[in-house]
Amino acid sequence: MGFVSCLEDQQKRFESDCHLLQRGVRSGKIDGEKAKKEALRLLGDAKVRWAQMLKYFDELTEPDSVVGETPQELRNRCSALEGEVAKLKQKASKLGDVAGILAMQNQLLQEQLKHERRQRKKLEREFEKMGHEDFGRLVEPFMTKGMFERHAKR
Repeated sequence: MGFVSCLEDQQKRFESDCHLLQRGVRSGKIDGEKAKKEALRLLGDAKVRWAQMLKYFDELTEPDSVVGETPQELRNRCSALEGEVAKLKQKASKLGDVAGILAMQNQLLQEQLKHERRQRKKLEREFEKMGHEDFGRLVEPFMTKGMFERHAKR
């Protein structure tokens, strides 16, 4: 059994024991309110310590870490990566701002397009109304000598 398998087995046993202890405390099998509080506090502390240990284990088994790197070199690399993350967050924030501005512009253009369509429909109705009422008056300017020929060539 390797180190990782052993650690995983210990983790499963720890989680099982935590579950059993929590169930015992909550069901009332452990007498005394103070004992319950103390058991829950110890259980919480144990969970915190276990999480820290798993974090350290992940750092030790990280495939990107070069064997032989000193803790200071790892801290420097971590600091550089944190700087890159900060730059990327700032860039993402700027892109979010630009996206917000573009969304507002899009909304304004959509409203303007709606207004233009309504105006166009209104003008089409007015033109049709004028055409039905007095078509002769509409075409009269084109009927003068030379105007008809000039416009017919277009």
